[in-house]
Amino acid sequence: MYGAISRLLLALGTGLFFSCSSSQHMPVSPLITHPLHADSKQSCFQGVWYNPTEQAIWNSPRLKVYVAPINIDYIKARFPKEAPALAEQFRTELQKDIRRVLENKSKQTGGRIKWQLVDRPAPDGVTLYIAMVKLKPTDVGGNIMSDLVSLASPLPGTSLILGNFMSGDVGIEGRLSDMRTGTSIMEFKAYNTDPITLFSVKEFERFAFDQQNLQLFASGISAIFKAGPSSYIPKTGEVDLDPF
Repeated sequence: MYGAISRLLLALGTGLFFSCSSSQHMPVSPLITHPLHADSKQSCFQGVWYNPTEQAIWNSPRLKVYVAPINIDYIKARFPKEAPALAEQFRTELQKDIRRVLENKSKQTGGRIKWQLVDRPAPDGVTLYIAMVKLKPTDVGGNIMSDLVSLASPLPGTSLILGNFMSGDVGIEGRLSDMRTGTSIMEFKAYNTDPITLFSVKEFERFAFDQQNLQLFASGISAIFKAGPSSYIPKTGEVDLDPF
């Protein structure tokens, strides 16, 4: 029995290696119109592009910021009920986090820079557009089976290997546009899979980790408004030690 489990894990591990090493998240939405590159200072994003002619905007004393409704065209056919709810939650998190960043920036500059989050597009402001381009729920049944197999396996890391095949993931693409000129200020893409856990009740809820990853995206995207390309936005969510 142990020999069969070992051979199964070896096959799965090999498949996982080639799957991860060869995966390329190519942009799929029209929001991405420029080549993106990785930035170690903003590793929250798998790729980002800043328009060199639009960077003075970060020092504008007054500006209105609008978060457009999240585009779910790429995922709503598979998840007609869940996609709208996740998108609305994501947008609410974005608005909350961006408002907090803008308020802190105003305090830190003594009111010299005072940007305002608005509830409708402003011709003299900026608009954040985001599309959810990938959504894969956690395989709850697979996680239960993974836990059972790992209990019977003599090999360390069994649960981790199997868990990678059961994990969900979510991907977004976005653009921040200057409505005064109609040009892109920045474009980005980000993808997160379920984090590594010792144990978490989220493993047994299909979209719990996707919700968590969208919250992390909201926090990272809001940090852009601190200082644009100079903002430090680390990647988070790879490990989750919270059982709840």
